[in-house]
Amino acid sequence: MLNESRNIIISTGNILSVSKKAGQKTTEEIVDCLKSTITDPVVHLKDGKIFRNNDDLIAKITENERKHIKIGGKIFLNRACELNLESAIENLFKTLEVDVLDNLILAYHPRKYDVGHQSNHTNGTAGLTNGNSITNGTTNHFSTSVPKEGVLAWGDGGNSLNELKKLWKILEGYAEEKKIIQLGIADLDTDSLTELYATCAVKPTIAQINLSACCVVPPSLQEFCNKNDIQLLTHSDPEEVINRQAFRELGDLLKPFTPTWTSRYQVHVKCRGVLTAKGFIIGAQRDMNDE
Repeated sequence: MLNESRNIIISTGNILSVSKKAGQKTTEEIVDCLKSTITDPVVHLKDGKIFRNNDDLIAKITENERKHIKIGGKIFLNRACELNLESAIENLFKTLEVDVLDNLILAYHPRKYDVGHQSNHTNGTAGLTNGNSITNGTTNHFSTSVPKEGVLAWGDGGNSLNELKKLWKILEGYAEEKKIIQLGIADLDTDSLTELYATCAVKPTIAQINLSACCVVPPSLQEFCNKNDIQLLTHSDPEEVINRQAFRELGDLLKPFTPTWTSRYQVHVKCRGVLTAKGFIIGAQRDMNDE
């Protein structure tokens, strides 16, 4: 069906309308959603788009006025590709049929992965787009029995930070056009966050740190976020949310492709804080040896 497509976009639609297990980890959730999508798919061969039939995403978004809902997103990148980031953002707008996102968090992990091998942190539990707030440096999620400060070592020094700055400029463009109201960044250590903040035009107002990375929030990170009015949140997402091996195991439709980026979106009703829609969009590229 997709023999002519070099790049494809898979949209799970509103996963809240699909029967799924409670308390799933992020990767498990994505895989289950993809299974539901490809079991009853709608495939647009011309533009290489795959989405689930009988999806109620737009109905859920439009059942409340736009001013009464909050739409947040998180984009996962493991490669410094500005085109991938732009594609992820544009497909959020197209899929949700909106002109503005209330917030968008970038999770860029400049890591090298073996083919078919996931990060040791791939078993993170499903995290919220907006995470859990930290108060006085701790949350109830942090264990106190094994004190440990710090976050996951991020990047390889200046190289990765320079790549991140280029990616951040893409986000800044959307923020300056008022298409994204709040920008956020995930998993940076204090030094990296400090340098990004000092050199960017549009400052991050959200910083996420991974629950699996630390038991005690680094005081320097807490202090920096407090000083600069950055909301410090926790999450439990893995560094690599889905990889090529997972695609291969999902069957013939996705087997020739490798995921290049993943977006997660959540739609809340503001006055009640009710989650009314949630889903994933995944960009993938055909493997060279399958051409």
